[in-house]
Amino acid sequence: MAIALAMMAGAVAVVRARSILFAVAALGVVGYGVAVVFLLFGGPDLALTQFAIETLSVLLFVLVLRRLPRLRKLSPPGERVRDGVVAVAGGVFVTVLILAATAAPHPTPLRDYFGAASLALANGRNVVNVILVDFRGFDTLGEITVLAVAALGVMALLRLRAGRSGKGESL
Repeated sequence: MAIALAMMAGAVAVVRARSILFAVAALGVVGYGVAVVFLLFGGPDLALTQFAIETLSVLLFVLVLRRLPRLRKLSPPGERVRDGVVAVAGGVFVTVLILAATAAPHPTPLRDYFGAASLALANGRNVVNVILVDFRGFDTLGEITVLAVAALGVMALLRLRAGRSGKGESL
């Protein structure tokens, strides 16, 4: 419950932010909250990925967006209310759609196949690990490569920033 409240507070703070840096920090609270939800619901691999991507995203946003001017209201209040209503309606629609999709019965041929094949074909009892490493190894390698390239990009941006400010090339 506390995580959901923190995520909602972060979302409200993003909408009401007066500075870009505050908006990015509040958006980070929402992203880290999603990672904690993944962790609580038994998805540590998803949580770790979300933590890594959220950290990289916040760093990139801060590096890129802090050069922009302060946030200001560019539209009249009526348009902002209309936009808010459309955004909330879209969120409610997607939520109802996801709840309906998860409530519908689904056939389980893949679950049954991977449950039986993980031990027989890959000698592994942990089905998730067998799928990630043996059956979808190249996909997992691609995901790791994307994370590594994103981390290298952030490092390059940080070094470039440090070099321009005259503080040296090291971090």
